[in-house]
Amino acid sequence: MIVVGDIASPNAACSADLKKIFTEHAAIFGNNSLVGNFEGLLCDEIAPDTNTPVLYNHSSVLDALAAANAKAVGLANNHTLDLPECFDNTVKALTKSKIVFSGAGKSKLEAGEPVSFFDNNTEIILFNYCWDFLLYHQQNPTEGLYVAEIDTLQLLTDIAAAKQAKSSAKIVVYLHWSFDLETLPFPMYRQMAISMIDAGANAVIGTHSHCVQGGEKYKDGYIIYGLGNFFLPYNTFANGKLTFPEFSRLQLAFDWNPATNSATCHWFYYDNSNGRHRLILKESAAFENSVLLKQFSPYPDLSTEAYVTYFKKNRRKKILVPVYTDYNAVFKNSMYTVFLKSRGRFARMLAKMKMRKWQS
Repeated sequence: MIVVGDIASPNAACSADLKKIFTEHAAIFGNNSLVGNFEGLLCDEIAPDTNTPVLYNHSSVLDALAAANAKAVGLANNHTLDLPECFDNTVKALTKSKIVFSGAGKSKLEAGEPVSFFDNNTEIILFNYCWDFLLYHQQNPTEGLYVAEIDTLQLLTDIAAAKQAKSSAKIVVYLHWSFDLETLPFPMYRQMAISMIDAGANAVIGTHSHCVQGGEKYKDGYIIYGLGNFFLPYNTFANGKLTFPEFSRLQLAFDWNPATNSATCHWFYYDNSNGRHRLILKESAAFENSVLLKQFSPYPDLSTEAYVTYFKKNRRKKILVPVYTDYNAVFKNSMYTVFLKSRGRFARMLAKMKMRKWQS
């Protein structure tokens, strides 16, 4: 199976480009089961004057996903609640396309339920959750639609229970977390990912940061902290204002064989010249041998304490951004999140006033 980052195709032309990506790289995607973050529900009509980052997928994206044998998508992200009225039709369309989903539902319980599918003869159990801070400008639920939020202690219990119930299944935890354009994972995320592997997960994979954050192997489990974008076309959303910096053009597709527990990293460069949206393959290498993975993963040999020091010194986002170090520090973390939500709302206001660029 191959796990990719954010997918948001706003029109048929973009979906055609996405399908071309899959067919042009058929050697990678043609014989795999695809899992991706569905960055926005299905919507074919939206007000043309929308000038904020309301992200969605045109229904034509389903034809593109069929070309990559898409098996599952995650809906636990900060754009599922942009258009909650589109949820029912999205569910119907995904079901018709035989694509399962996790991470959203009409109740908190339903949103948090894992989903299962088969990759060849191996059953995959997929958990999908979103960091609650990322919903800072929305109400959860909105119009009766819930997005599953990360509750680490509960998730560890659920992973262990799933492993005990189906010992032969492989467990993938797919998380929408981190800070926009931060190139390093919070120290807390390393702690969380390691604990999830210890609880029974086989892979922990992160999205949302819109840039690569690298990964590492712990025991027999794989950890990818940030895949980067996958197909989130620049200059198409928010009246063409939504764009990302140059370093966001590099992205990772994580190719994992659950039967052999071997993995390959496929690195792509996003190009949007000449009116097209393309992914250019830069490197395909075994997880252990990937030069680019090593470049973006400075932490495998660092202890927990050493990484906290490294992160504080080398993180990209330093101004008014607290450092999450321990998921057990529930009260402190909640205070950090309250502060960040206020900060996020202020940044959003500046973007509306055209005093800063839109990201996501």
